Amino acid sequence: MRNEVIFHSEALEKEGNTLVQMGFRCDACGKTSYPVYELCPFCSSGEGSKTPLSNTGTLFSYSVTRVPVGPFKPPIIAGYIDLPEGTRVFGQIRADVKAVKTGMSLKVETGTIWTEKDGTEVIGYYYTPCGKEKGGAE
Repeated sequence: MRNEVIFHSEALEKEGNTLVQMGFRCDACGKTSYPVYELCPFCSSGEGSKTPLSNTGTLFSYSVTRVPVGPFKPPIIAGYIDLPEGTRVFGQIRADVKAVKTGMSLKVETGTIWTEKDGTEVIGYYYTPCGKEKGGAE
C-alpha cells in the first residue's frame, strides 16, 4: 500500500473512488466561492454548504515560471480558471507551454502533484486542456 496525503484537504473530497474539487455555495446570496469558507466572502452569511465544482472552465490568465520552485521542475504553468458557477480558481496547468492561451477550455484532474523524499505521494488538483483550441492571447 502506498502512502499518500491530500494537499489542501478542504479543496478535494472523496466521492466513491474519485476526488472532487469542492467549493462553498451560499444560501443567502447564491454565490459560489473557492475554497470552502465558514462565512460567505461576498455577504458574510454562515448559511451554506460544500458543493462540487464544475469539471471544466476557461483560462482567464496565466503565468509561466522558468526556474524550479520547491518540488516542481520548470516550466511551471499556473493560472486562474473561471468556472461556470462564477468562481475563479487558481491552479497548476499541465500542458505544452506553446499550447496555452487565455480563453482556452481546461478540465480539472486529480493525481500526484509531487512525491516527498520518504515516498509519500501528495495528491492534488491541476488543469489540463480539453482539446484543440482556437484563438486567445499567448
